[in-house]
This record gives sequence, structure tokens and C-alpha cells, in this order.
Amino acid sequence: MPRGRVPTIVRRTRSSASTPMGMLRRPISVWKHLKILCDHNYAEDSILLYEITNQSTSSDRWVVPENNTDYETYIKVCELYDKTKRYAQAGAILRSIIQTFPNQRPFSCPSTSTHVPEEERVELSANELEQRDYIWYCYYCILQKSNKLKEAHEALRNVRGPAYKKQRDDEMPRLLHQMKYTNDSDLVIPEQWRAELPDENSARICSSSLGPIMSLLKQNKADATLVKRFSEQFIGTERNDVYWWLKSYEAIGKDKPYEAIACLKKMSHQNPRVLTEMARLNYQIDKRDEARRLLRTAHSIDCLWIDGMDLLAFLCIGDFATYSNLIEGLATTLSREWPHRIETYVVNGFMVHQMDLDMAWSYSNRAMKCAVPGTDQYVFAVHLKAYCLRTLEVKARAPDVEKHKNEAHRLLEAAVEAMPNSTDLGLLYVDTLLEDEDGHRAAKIFATKFLHQNPDNVHAKLLKVHVLVNGVTRNPDANHTKCQDLFTLLEEVIADHPHILAAYCFLLNEYSRLKKDDKCGEVLERLMKARQLISPTKTHKYHKIRADYLLKFKKVIPAYEHLMAAIATGASVDQTMMSSYESEFNTSEEISHDYKNLAFLDPVLPGRPAASAPETSPALQEVINDHENDQDSSDADDEDEEEEEGEVA
Repeated sequence: MPRGRVPTIVRRTRSSASTPMGMLRRPISVWKHLKILCDHNYAEDSILLYEITNQSTSSDRWVVPENNTDYETYIKVCELYDKTKRYAQAGAILRSIIQTFPNQRPFSCPSTSTHVPEEERVELSANELEQRDYIWYCYYCILQKSNKLKEAHEALRNVRGPAYKKQRDDEMPRLLHQMKYTNDSDLVIPEQWRAELPDENSARICSSSLGPIMSLLKQNKADATLVKRFSEQFIGTERNDVYWWLKSYEAIGKDKPYEAIACLKKMSHQNPRVLTEMARLNYQIDKRDEARRLLRTAHSIDCLWIDGMDLLAFLCIGDFATYSNLIEGLATTLSREWPHRIETYVVNGFMVHQMDLDMAWSYSNRAMKCAVPGTDQYVFAVHLKAYCLRTLEVKARAPDVEKHKNEAHRLLEAAVEAMPNSTDLGLLYVDTLLEDEDGHRAAKIFATKFLHQNPDNVHAKLLKVHVLVNGVTRNPDANHTKCQDLFTLLEEVIADHPHILAAYCFLLNEYSRLKKDDKCGEVLERLMKARQLISPTKTHKYHKIRADYLLKFKKVIPAYEHLMAAIATGASVDQTMMSSYESEFNTSEEISHDYKNLAFLDPVLPGRPAASAPETSPALQEVINDHENDQDSSDADDEDEEEEEGEVA
């Protein structure tokens, strides 16, 4: 994309840690802050401020400023999107400008313009024609980089003035040749990219820069008034948005993820940037279902949004049958709008992994070549390649099994060395070590070291628990009664994160193994108190756990009710386990009817007359509530879709 003259960057001397950062004496509008950042050519700072203050709710609803100074800043933001290889957003800005041109009709894809009758045309001055040609030529450059060759051809044909005639004549033959030998569906070679905000020690500091403030807050080095002083430089609703955004980073620096999420919820909007940040925080505290929901919402609000979409695909591949349509749609959108990004290769690799291993292997290799260690793209590219290697190992014959296994070990060793604090890579590496008969000792050493480096990380604690439980499983006859670390870690996880169901499962299994029924009862009581915090998608697991242990304590009626609730909410119970339940129920005279008959649930489900409904137990009442909530949410979604269709009409 052609650019104007880049302003000279003024280098400032590094200030001492004790000296407060200088702020503006009077508050100014967000567009003036953006102008300051754009004049300094601070790309990531400008884009972040533009997004968190919700200057555009999504890529199909950009608003062109009417003020000339703000309009020039708007163009500069577009150039910075292009500079940071966010071509879809840059193209969206240029489309919004083109739609304001005289003689221009709304876009109709794949063509970028519609013929306007001669009598409706407006004469343009030479200066207006040059500005218009500049926008069209910039749009052509963006489309060409995104591999949208047909639309690029349409855009280039709209360059008609003398100022850009030479560029048009030079580009047209090359573009036509490229169109002849390239398909729009072909993915281009991925490009290396990494978002880098300046930190507190950077010379690239100005009073409008968010990067240094966020760096200080994340490291818990900021003074108590920094967030307030910085946000008071803004006016309007943007002051509130900047304030709560920075307060969330202050909470992150103090290791308070729940408080950080609460701060983000207080912002005046929930656009894709905010939703993605909330999703990442939920993922860090193992609220995967909520993270997936937030990322799906971000994608539905803005189909051109790409940040976090590799995480969305990663969260969906565990249940591919349920989310296959979502992953396929996501892969199609990314291939069309972001053919040059690593996330596109990762998502496509996840999608075809189980169907076409050779293609998934090709995607993983291309992604790994350009993924930069320290980024989310690198983490998920490693996951994709590790999955491919595991599948190759399973399908390979004897001579090649060891080859693929060794390659996977080398890949993950290099990955954890490049990103020693990544819990995702650590878990993948530990799982690979535990697959070997002699790998437990190495896995335990790694998990212990990882926990030492990340003592407050819930995933680090669960990783150590995973290794310790594996040791018990490998040698159940050994004396593990002195393994106090396991119980300490699980108690800490449940105390700090009571929504993590896996921690209760581990703790119940260990107390049950040690025949400490009183401790099991205490854990079940704590699980019941934390019921409202557990994800609705794990309702069946909750009821299954309670059914198992209540039956063990000979509490047949509650156990039976929870078993029925588990089956009604989607739990799968194999025949062997059902036979075990059957024998227990048959020994008790308290159960008189067939446990497989779920007809007694019908009267208490919605749609039945209230008079015919008998008194229900708490377990069954939760089934009713979950069902009603699902119905309400689906009805609300339908209403939203109808409203959107009405607006479009």
C-alpha cells in the first residue's frame, strides 16, 4: 500500500523508574490521541487504542470521520493496519471511504463497483480525482496481497486519472498474468508477524502510548494513580473504556484474573477486541467453554476478525463432531480473507487432520516455518504438527514408528525451550513423555520445574497433579500415602478455582483409593456448593460423579436421581457400568421401577401441566432449569436473528 512521508520518530531519553510518566495537562479527544500516535508511526499502539475505544464495532460497520484532520488520521490508521499485515481491516476502511465517493454505489461482491448512469454522475476536480485514484490504488494493493485477484482487477480499472496512470499501466499486465495462472482459492505463503507494543523501557514513549502503561501494570510496577492519570487524558466514553482496559491489566499484574474479566465487562462495549481478551483470560483459568463462547461471539460480530481464531479452532477440535460446521466455516472465512496468515494454515490443518493427513502435514510444515516463538500462533502450530506426528506414529509400520516418535520429542523439546512458560506446550510435552514406559521420571522433573517457575498458575498445578496421578496409576500397589503434594495442590486448585471439575475428580479418586470415605463426603459437599460455578456443558459429569459416590455410600435414592439426571443431560454409561448400577439397585428395595425408564422425568419437563408434576428432587430440578435456560437462550438467538433479518430487509 503506498504511503505518504513517514514523520520522523523523536527518540526520548529513558526515564528513571521513580519518575512518574508525563501526561497531558488537558484531556483531548481520542482522535487527537490517535493523531499523536500515528504521527509517531506507533502502529500497534494506534491500532489498540482505535479498537478498545470502539471506533469501529466491526469490519463491516466502519464510520468515516467528517472532520478533515480526523479523516487524515483515519487514512493513517488504514496504513498502519496494512503495515502490520492486517489486510482485511485495511480493506474494510478503504471500502468505507469508497462508498462515500460521488458516483459510487454500494459494493456488490465479487465486483467492487456498480455502473452509474451518465445523468447521475458528478464532475470531479483534479484534486478530488487524484485523491479518489489514490484510495482505489491502495485498495487494489490490499486486494492483491489478499489474493483477491478478480476484485483487485476491478479496483485497478477504477484508477482513471493521470496521477496514477503509470502505476495502473505497469500493474495491469502483471495482474492479468497472475489471474491466468492463480486461483482465488490458493493460499499464499504465510508471512511472519508479531504484535509488539513498546514497554516501559522503550524510547518510543509518548503521552498517548498504551504499551508502556500496560507493561508496567502487567509487571505490577506501576504506582497506584497511573491508570487514573492516564485515562484522564481522554474525554467522553473513551475515558471509561481506557480506564477499565488498563484496570484489567492492573488486575492481571496482581494475578487476579477474575477481577480482570470483571473490569473488561464494565467497558461501554463488547467488540471483538474486548471479547478476545476476555476469552484468553477465561482460557487461562480453565474456563474453556466460556472462552469458546466468547470467541464464537467475536467471530459472529465480525467475520473478518482473526485474533484468537486459532484458539477457537483448538477449543473445538476436542469435540469435532459437534463443532465441525463451525470449524469448516471458520477455515473457509480465514482462507478467503486471511490467506497469508499462520492462523489460516493452523485452522485448516485442524479441520482436515482426521480426514487428509497429508494435507494436514503440509499445513503444519508451512505454519511452523513462519511461526515466531513466543506467540499464540507458534503454540498452535506446534500442536498441529505434534498431532500429525502422533497420527503418523499410530499408522506407521514398525521401522517408522520410532522415527516419528523421536521427531515428536525433538519438536516438543525445542518448543518448551523456546517458550518455557507455555502451559499448553508443557502439557503436550508431558503427555508425550508419559506415553513411554520410562518417561514418568522425566515428566515429573519437568512438571516440578514448571510449577517452580509458575507457582500461581493453575495449569502448572494441574500439570503436576496429572504427573503424580499417572505415577499412582502406573504402580498402584506401591505406598503412595506420603504423596502429600498431590492433596495440597488439589486443595489449592479447588480453593482458588472451584469451577474446575477435574480437581474434584482427582481428589475423590485419591481419597477413595485410600478408603477415606469421610474425606470423600467433604469433597462432595464442596462440589455441591460450587455447582453454580461449573460449566453447563459439564452438567452430566457433575451428576455422574455424585451418582457414583452416593451409591458407594449406599444412598440409593439420591444416587438413582443423579444417575437419571446424568443420562438425561447427555452422559454415556456403558453396559458394564450399568450392570454394576443394576446390581446395586436390585439389592435395595427402595427402587421399585425400571431405572432405564425415563418416563417419570416427563411430567416435570417444560410443556406439561403444572398440576400433574410431582415434588422433584434438587438433582432433577437442575435438569429442568438447564432445559429451560437452553430454551430461553435459543429463543433469544432466534429473536436476534429475526431482528437482524428485519434490519437487512
